[in-house]
Amino acid sequence: MLESVVNQIRTKVLKSYRGAFFFAEDFSQFGSSDNVRKVLSRLEKDNLLVRLAQGIYLKPNRDPLLGIIYPNIEEIAKEIAKRDKARISATGVMASYLLGLTTQVPLKAVYLTDGSQREVKIGNRSIKFKRTVPKSFAIKDELLHLIVQAFKEKGQRNITKEFLDTIKTSVKKVDKQVIDFQLKYAPVWIQKAIENLH
Repeated sequence: MLESVVNQIRTKVLKSYRGAFFFAEDFSQFGSSDNVRKVLSRLEKDNLLVRLAQGIYLKPNRDPLLGIIYPNIEEIAKEIAKRDKARISATGVMASYLLGLTTQVPLKAVYLTDGSQREVKIGNRSIKFKRTVPKSFAIKDELLHLIVQAFKEKGQRNITKEFLDTIKTSVKKVDKQVIDFQLKYAPVWIQKAIENLH
């Protein structure tokens, strides 16, 4: 019985592209969750899969010099959101990092979500999904949303000329129409700061 589960799961993994993500529940049609877990563990030992977190696996891309190419936190968060059919948006330090305002990868990446609230451990890092109100997704443009979150993370009193000079490059990339229609959903002090930079 377990051998047929092994073969079905192995075939599905082998047919997929390198860099593909898998969740344990992707294989639920092949057997019980206990059997699926055993098979995934076996495929991990065979180096066909890499376990990123509980129930989350990767068919690794391998580089001759660097070895396994791991996805970044942002890619993993987006895959989890896709599976949960949820919207997510980076907040806090993660938003600043994605904009290039800081080079330090946050140990805890925090995302707002309209899906379920949870924390996923990825090695020594973690992804925290914080449940929020739909209004938090009023700014649809991803870049503008990150900029607004970076301003919030900095705080009105801590805005420096250096911060404004650095974020200006990102602000300039946002389409004028997007600014006109979506900026109104940001706090007034952030609206003013962004309008001055655009």
